[in-house]
Amino acid sequence: MTKLQVEYLRLAFSFIVFVFIITLLFVLINQVQIDWFTNLSKVLMIPALVLSIAIPIWMIVDLIRKKVTDKSIFNLTFFITVISILLLLFAIKILN
Repeated sequence: MTKLQVEYLRLAFSFIVFVFIITLLFVLINQVQIDWFTNLSKVLMIPALVLSIAIPIWMIVDLIRKKVTDKSIFNLTFFITVISILLLLFAIKILN
């Protein structure tokens, strides 16, 4: 696997986590009753938390080792993960 493919994979993971968090917040804030999604989100919340914390650590390690090939993908991934972490903190603070 090349360095560029790893960066695209990391971007895909961060985008999936971002979409999951946005959808979960939409369902919770608007009080939509979707039982299957609520149950699925309870199961997937811990992996989403782990990924939203592990991806920036993985990015910092690659930045230190100078294994970043495309800075624009790197910046986009970092931006998405920071927004995801902020949304998770909002969900924990406001919705609990």
